[in-house]
Amino acid sequence: MSITLMAYPMAFLIEPEKAANEKLHTASESVDKDKNTALNNLRSIRVLTNITADELGYIMDRVDCKQVETCCYILSSGVNVEWLIRGKYVQAVLSCNADGEYLQSCGEKFFNELDSITGRNVRLIDSNEFFYYNYDTSYTKVTEIYSALKEEGASQIFTTENNEVVANLNGQSIKYFKPANSDFYNLEVEQKVTILNIGLRGGAQGSNVVYGLTNLKIQTNIKPEELRMFLKKANYLYYALDSQTPLKNSDATLNWVLKNGYYVAEFSGSNNSAITKEAEIIFRKLNIAAGRDLRLINDLSTTVYTYKTNYTDKGVLLNTLTEHGAEEISEAGDEVSCKLFGMEMVYYKKDGSNGYTLDITQVSDKSECEDVINDLNEEYGLNIQEMTYNKIKDRLDRENMRIESETVMDDNSIVLTIDI
Repeated sequence: MSITLMAYPMAFLIEPEKAANEKLHTASESVDKDKNTALNNLRSIRVLTNITADELGYIMDRVDCKQVETCCYILSSGVNVEWLIRGKYVQAVLSCNADGEYLQSCGEKFFNELDSITGRNVRLIDSNEFFYYNYDTSYTKVTEIYSALKEEGASQIFTTENNEVVANLNGQSIKYFKPANSDFYNLEVEQKVTILNIGLRGGAQGSNVVYGLTNLKIQTNIKPEELRMFLKKANYLYYALDSQTPLKNSDATLNWVLKNGYYVAEFSGSNNSAITKEAEIIFRKLNIAAGRDLRLINDLSTTVYTYKTNYTDKGVLLNTLTEHGAEEISEAGDEVSCKLFGMEMVYYKKDGSNGYTLDITQVSDKSECEDVINDLNEEYGLNIQEMTYNKIKDRLDRENMRIESETVMDDNSIVLTIDI
């Protein structure tokens, strides 16, 4: 008897070959007929959100809907919304009696409304959106499902203790399960959408990026007595109480922090793509008002680009930086700093997060900076893969199990078939 294990090169990083399209498609879909069948059989869509249970009531009070039960609503479109509380956050289950295309269209309008109410993308979870599409099927037995999955070339097929069948088909996670009081299995397909990252130029739209720009700090040569004057000339306000300037094109915020006699402009916001846009707009106007480039310090730009990363292992991070040619690597507690291709990089953990945050300064070429980040991302993932792979082999040796075969796939994942 054999079992199959997989060691993924991106075990702690999300970098699929192609960002999934939000438009519905099934894993085995190849012709329009299959798509129409899928849409007709679609019964519900479960959506993960970053909405907390505490703010749910406030949000739904502002939606055109009727509450029928606790956490259950009917929208004016006729779509049913059931909110599932999962720890701190809630998930939405959308369903209706119409076809799947109508359900998706109404669901998208509903979430756009929630985004407007909250001022953020409520579906964004660590640079991804997660949707789970549920379909009716005619399957009643596990053996039928196994046979169908093998015919379609599925991998990692196994049955859970709850008699669910899970598998990976064409890069998607799928699950068959029996709803309560039903003789037939339902199919749940995971649709993961990786969001275009934050701070990239418009020409990069559609790119799959694993880093999210969350804050942008720009050191300026603005003196305390100059700030109000420049802002007034550029037609911006300044609130002294919180040292903040209201922005005009998004919900991003700008705080002015006095440091060493000059101001630092600190941008932040939930709509991350707006951060660099707002920075470009206001500094273009401020530079005109001042008659100089306010971002130059000793003829160098001191913009700090802050990224969230999914790096969690300090040892693997240090090894990755060393392999990539980083210089002046130093560490202090959870903080790792270095210089790479003229850029200064500082990795650190904050707010109890398990993953590292990265600050980069002395960036002379933003495109080159992004290339370096992507290279480090790939290298870190391969190092994690090697560590995971070695741990799997060590455990197999301890358990006296023999590797029957070993295959490296096109995506650099490693498939081990174990003789047990």
